[in-house]
Amino acid sequence: MLKIVSGIAGGLFLLVAVIGAVGVGDEERERIENARLRSGRIPGIHPVLLDAYMRAAKRLEELHSNCTGMTWAILAGIGREESDHAASSQIASNGDTDPPVLGPILNGSGVGNNHTPHHDTDDGRWDGDTAYDAAVGVTQLLPAWWTDHGVDGDADGEADPHNVFDATASSAVELCTSDPNDSVDFTDREQLRAALFRYNPWDVYVDNVLSHIDEYSAMNLSDAGSHTVPAGGSKRGRAAAEWALEQVGKPYLWGGEGPHAFDCSGLTMMAWRAVGVSIPRVTTDQVNVGIPVSLDALAPGDLLFYDTGSGAPPSHVTMYVGDGQMVNAPRTGTIIRVEPVDSPYYSARFMSATRPL
Repeated sequence: MLKIVSGIAGGLFLLVAVIGAVGVGDEERERIENARLRSGRIPGIHPVLLDAYMRAAKRLEELHSNCTGMTWAILAGIGREESDHAASSQIASNGDTDPPVLGPILNGSGVGNNHTPHHDTDDGRWDGDTAYDAAVGVTQLLPAWWTDHGVDGDADGEADPHNVFDATASSAVELCTSDPNDSVDFTDREQLRAALFRYNPWDVYVDNVLSHIDEYSAMNLSDAGSHTVPAGGSKRGRAAAEWALEQVGKPYLWGGEGPHAFDCSGLTMMAWRAVGVSIPRVTTDQVNVGIPVSLDALAPGDLLFYDTGSGAPPSHVTMYVGDGQMVNAPRTGTIIRVEPVDSPYYSARFMSATRPL
C-alpha cells in the first residue's frame, strides 16, 4: 500500500528520467518472451514480474553508470511492500496487469497514511479518478509523473504504469536519480536506506522494505530466466534441457524428484523422463548410460559429471543447456540455477560427459 508522509508521495520525490524506447526484432522479442515465461520461481512473485525486477535491475547501470549494485531483490522489496507484487491482479506475459494496480484515492482522508489531498493531475488517465490522484502500478508511483517522466521498460513505445516492466524500470531509475548527483552504491546499506527514504520518507516503510530485501537477497536467485535452449543437438535433448530450465528457482532437496524440489540426479532423471527417456536414478549409474562426449562437442541435454568429494565419484551431475551453460541443483540450502560450465569450481572437478540418447 502507498504511504504518504507530509504530502510527499512514495517513490516520487524527484523526476524520473525517460528511457527511450529501443525497437527489437521478432527473434529478440521471442527470446524476451521465453525468458519471461522461464524465470525462476520465488513464492508470491509471478514469473513475469520476477523477470521484470531482474531486467530493471540489470538495465539501471547501463543508463546511469554512477548508480551501481542495484538488484532484483531491492525492487522486489518495494513491490512487496507497495502492492504485494500485484497480488490482486493477473499479469500477462507482456507485463500488463488486469485489473490495474491502484492505491487508495489520495483525498486527505488518512487512508494509506495520506493526510494531504492530491488533486487530479492526469484527467483520470492512469487512476480512473478525475477529482484526486491515486498511486498506480506494482511499485505505486503517482500519475503526475508518468506522462512526461515514466520509463518505457519493455520498449513498446509507451511508458505505462500498468505494465510491470515499465513500473519496475521507473522505480529503479528513480532510486538512482533521486540522489542529487545521480550516484548511489546500492551495496552500501546507508546509501540504500537513504534512497528508500527518498522514495518514501517514512522510517517504518524503509525498515519494512529493507526486511523484504534481506529475505529475497538470501535466496541467491541466479539469472536463469535469460537463458533459452539454442538450436542444435537432438530434439529430445533440447526438450529435456527446456524441461530442466523450467525447474530453475526451485529448492535443492536431497532425494528430491519433484515436482517442488530436486537433488542433482533427480533433476536430470526427471528431465529425461519428461521426454520419454528412462535413465537411472543415481549419479554413479547415470554416468554409465549413453555415449561419452567431449566438452567441445556438448549438445543440450548432455550430462556432465563431477567429483565434488561428497561421495564415490562421480558425486554430482548437471545438464548442459547450450551456450556454455548448465542447469545445476548444487546442494542443500541452494536453488536450481543456471551457471557456466567453465566456472572455476566445476572446471576443477569435471570428470566426464555423456549423451543419454
